[in-house]
Amino acid sequence: MGKMLSSPCASQLALASLCPELPPPASFLLAPPSLSLCAKKTGAFDIKISTIISGKKQWSSSKGMSSVVARSSARVANQRKRHLYKSSLRAATRRKKSRNNSLHDLPEEILQIIISQLTLKDAARMSMLSRMCKRLWNCHSYLSFDAAMVTNSCSKRDQEGRSSQEKKFIDIVNTVLRCHDGTNLKQFKVAFELRKEHSCSLDNWIGFAVSSHASEIVLDLDPKSPRTAQDAYDFPFHLFQSENSIQSVWVKCVSLKPPHDFSGFRKLTKFTISSVHILEDIGKLLSNCCALKWLNIICCNFGKLKLHGTFYRLLHFCVIYSEVQAIELHAIDLAIFKYVGNPLPIVFYESPKLKVANIKLSPYYDFGYVCSGLPTTLPCLEELYMDVRLKAEAPEYAISQVKFNYLRHVNCTVYISGHPNYTGGILGLASILKVAPVLEKLDLHMDAGMYPYYIFKPIGDPPSSPHNHLKIVRATGFIGFEGQIQLALYILQNARSLQSMTIDPLSLRHARSKKDVNNSIHVQIGREIVHKFIDLEKYRDVLTIL
Repeated sequence: MGKMLSSPCASQLALASLCPELPPPASFLLAPPSLSLCAKKTGAFDIKISTIISGKKQWSSSKGMSSVVARSSARVANQRKRHLYKSSLRAATRRKKSRNNSLHDLPEEILQIIISQLTLKDAARMSMLSRMCKRLWNCHSYLSFDAAMVTNSCSKRDQEGRSSQEKKFIDIVNTVLRCHDGTNLKQFKVAFELRKEHSCSLDNWIGFAVSSHASEIVLDLDPKSPRTAQDAYDFPFHLFQSENSIQSVWVKCVSLKPPHDFSGFRKLTKFTISSVHILEDIGKLLSNCCALKWLNIICCNFGKLKLHGTFYRLLHFCVIYSEVQAIELHAIDLAIFKYVGNPLPIVFYESPKLKVANIKLSPYYDFGYVCSGLPTTLPCLEELYMDVRLKAEAPEYAISQVKFNYLRHVNCTVYISGHPNYTGGILGLASILKVAPVLEKLDLHMDAGMYPYYIFKPIGDPPSSPHNHLKIVRATGFIGFEGQIQLALYILQNARSLQSMTIDPLSLRHARSKKDVNNSIHVQIGREIVHKFIDLEKYRDVLTIL
């Protein structure tokens, strides 16, 4: 018996019989056959113990298994509780952060700025989020209505489809204006093809903008087909007679017939008219715009009228492709002038601050106007940007007695036509140096619709006419015409203060495709002609040929 108790199996069984509350050992559960073997070898006493232990075995096994299952179930339940607690905690944290970062927590001024940057369609969607957003949408600062609102609603292009689009567009505008409270309006814009027959709706809309103290009105009634003056909408000057806050007006494809006593644009600072039918003299209208700083006239027909007026604050004046007989202005503060069109009489009385001008003469070949007419018109210029056309065979241009005594920079884009063997027109570009005695920088961008031409005769020395201030010259589109060679030699020999002259065979038109054009036969011929007639060693300190 002592031996049996000393063995591991016996000691474990004894411990199990003395302490029934303890769970059975693992070795007992795993190897029951060894117990039977021990019982057979130890006699009756051992059999008795085996019988007792057998009963204990069944009781302990069932109790141990139930305990393991219970502990396992409790562990799973605890894990599930912890998981649910962490999930609810994370969800609460997300809700708290969401509430902290919500649009509803932003100040009303910030929300109003956000909504004002949205389109009307997006602002209307945002108004569904809360009462505050709905209230702020009703005072949207920028009301912009365009054709995109109804373009997808009707694909027909016939009269019926157009009428349907017009009706839907008018209904949308009327609905939005009924919801708007008429406050905080800054810009009112309509960009849709409407005509004189829609005058009632247009008058109501503009009246709403004026009464809402809008500072900017944009009326773009650009049609898809040409429109006569009889079919165009008459701009409602009568709505602006009372005190208003209008600072900017941009109108297109309307008719202007201002009353003789109109003075409703006293706060207007920017006025743009495009494709407008001028039916009355607007000189008095413009003169009554006491605060006007920007005046843009684009593609307008003045007929036999002159564009005249007196302006005390005008800074920027632009006339583009407009039929007008003459321009006569009193503009003391005028600083920038841009003109695109045919040469015409231009007179600025008392404009000493006019320093920058952009002139594009089209379609006539009248570079002589730059040398004879402009110095008298714009004597105080410091920067001149020109876009002109000339013929290679044109004679030498007349020079004005009045000079550009303050002109420092000229940027000239020249379109050349004619036979490349002629020289008069291209060499005439040197007249710029004669009318601008203090010129310091000259950019010549030449573009020719002809190919380079080999020069077989010698080129003589250019005429002597020293220029003491020219420092930097850049010439593009220099492909070796005889006139171009003469012009380059004229500048190199007469510019006493020349520091840098760059000749580039590529024109600005080919600058983007330089990789493809750089090795073309025409560019190579141009380079050969330049190297042949211009002594690079003599002018190596100032001349660069690209």
